[in-house]
Amino acid sequence: MSDLYASYKVMEKNEGQAVQTIPSYEVADMMDKKHWEVLRMLDGAKDRKGIAEILADNQMVVSKYFIKSQYKDESGKLNSCYECTKLGCDMLANKMTGEKGILFTAKYVERFNEMVENPLANASKELQAIFMIDRKQQVIEKRVGAIEEKMTVDYELAENLRTAVNSRAVYLLEGKHSEAYKKLSKKLFAELYRDIKGAFKVNSYKNISLKNYDKALNYIEKWKPSEMLQYAIQGANGQVKFEEKAGVTNE
Repeated sequence: MSDLYASYKVMEKNEGQAVQTIPSYEVADMMDKKHWEVLRMLDGAKDRKGIAEILADNQMVVSKYFIKSQYKDESGKLNSCYECTKLGCDMLANKMTGEKGILFTAKYVERFNEMVENPLANASKELQAIFMIDRKQQVIEKRVGAIEEKMTVDYELAENLRTAVNSRAVYLLEGKHSEAYKKLSKKLFAELYRDIKGAFKVNSYKNISLKNYDKALNYIEKWKPSEMLQYAIQGANGQVKFEEKAGVTNE
């Protein structure tokens, strides 16, 4: 993953959220310090612990304050830095007193406000272009999704659904020539179509959205009638079987 794309993903993740970050080299300018001085405050030195280590030693989540990162300087050299969150800047401000502390606080507060109002304000042209392309892609995907939601099944697919309903009904009634089919098919068809309309919130199976076509087929294949209708089907077919069996016995 390129540095540019990685930066974009960070911006995409943070966009619209209250939490943003300022790189430590920018924080150093705001504090009127050298960057190495700020890094020493965070990383510590041989004779003392840094802020990051103290936080970690006390089971504090360091990334809520400072996030290790890297940047390229003007010569193209890769250098270490930290991304400082608002909480991190607050912590650094607490270590400063007097006029410098006041000015630093004013600068980073203004900087964070700018980022909230316009997350792309300080991004490179390339990064802004990537972000805008992604935004347009998201808009297109939403529009396509809305169109798909409104598109209903065509005649051929509607016929497939009707055929699936007929097949399921014949199976549940134990055949077209069964007693249950003769007596209860109308009731079963009515119940099945009613349940389909309720499940997919439509006034007809012909108005099922195209995106729900496969779901509708699966629903029909697994559909079962109400418990009362199941008993009625068993009773109708069971009576015929009983009479046929009794007839054979009498012979």
